Amino acid sequence: MTEPSDTDGRLNSADGTTIATRIGGALEVLDPAYFGFVMSTGIISIAFLELNVPIVARPLAVFNVACYALLLAVFAVRTAVFPERTLADLRDRDRHWGTLTFIVATNTVGVQFLLFFDAFAGAIALWAVAVIATPPLLYYLFATEFIGAGKVDVSERIDGAFLLVIVCMQSLAVLGGLLAELLAGYGNVVVLLSMSYFGSGYVLYFVVVTVVTYRLLDGPIRPDDWTGPYWITMGAAAITTLAGTTLGPRLAAFQGWEPYAPVIVGVTFLAWAIASWWIPLLLAIDVWKFLTDGVDGRPPIWVIVAPWLRLGFGRGVHTYSPTAWGRVFPMGMYTACTLNLAGIGTFGLLSVVPVYWSWFALVVWALTLVGMARALGRVFFSIDPTEEPARESV
Repeated sequence: MTEPSDTDGRLNSADGTTIATRIGGALEVLDPAYFGFVMSTGIISIAFLELNVPIVARPLAVFNVACYALLLAVFAVRTAVFPERTLADLRDRDRHWGTLTFIVATNTVGVQFLLFFDAFAGAIALWAVAVIATPPLLYYLFATEFIGAGKVDVSERIDGAFLLVIVCMQSLAVLGGLLAELLAGYGNVVVLLSMSYFGSGYVLYFVVVTVVTYRLLDGPIRPDDWTGPYWITMGAAAITTLAGTTLGPRLAAFQGWEPYAPVIVGVTFLAWAIASWWIPLLLAIDVWKFLTDGVDGRPPIWVIVAPWLRLGFGRGVHTYSPTAWGRVFPMGMYTACTLNLAGIGTFGLLSVVPVYWSWFALVVWALTLVGMARALGRVFFSIDPTEEPARESV
């Protein structure tokens, strides 16, 4: 019988390399966008809590907090072992926007601390970390985009991940809005900061989404050009809606902010309408991608019936990558923001939408999780060696 180890005792994977070597190589190239997994899992759990489905919401919340802690540890080790690679990611225009997922994930876990665990101090600590880290990170990322003579055209270096700028700002507004009433004596300061992020994020959405739309309109788009982060065109408007529904009703409790409450509610509905407009188009392009990307001739019948199955299954047609979480987060966010908007009397009729959309979002989350597990299995153990490795990454 063949032993799974070398003569020197080191455990090997199926292709003969040691597990430690494969883990080290995977750690070096680990995508900073992996915090998108925490963003997605967190917002799905929050959405199901608001739908009053605790059997889904609570296990996901516990799982997500544990995964957030694990990712913090993994990226801390990566930074210590491969500091030059971490710095290179910040300079790499193809990867650096993904670092913003850390900010959004931190705020998402902060919201979970409040809603699931009543961990007020933990939520404050996470919000403080995000507030401190956001300005230098945002200004650095914009500076690297503006400065330099070797830049390629906008259409070659910009995709939906650029909209993480708005998601980052609005995530601060959401958690800040929830904390404002709880921080006695500092409420007005928190509201001012949260409203600043809400307003600047709202205006920047129209600027950034114009650039991203130009990217899609300028020249041909191939199926492999369409990636999960393009869903953030909808997700950024959705989290703007959530920020507005979080802040708007609470402004009446703070002196001087009362007149702005109806204005915030009005512009929040506009953001929701924009998010809703995007969904049919995004679904249609997703179907086109899954039916054509890497498929020679007629796609398998299971792909035709349920195209999103490719996120988790298939040999040679498996399409998972870390950026696939950029698709899941907007789906969950649309559920959460619609539920919160429906909670404002005038918009009560909207409550029927998330009842159905939430389950579709949960299915896509589960398929993406399966895809991630298979990708990690390939890295550690060379599982499914007949699959096309180029279609997966860590």
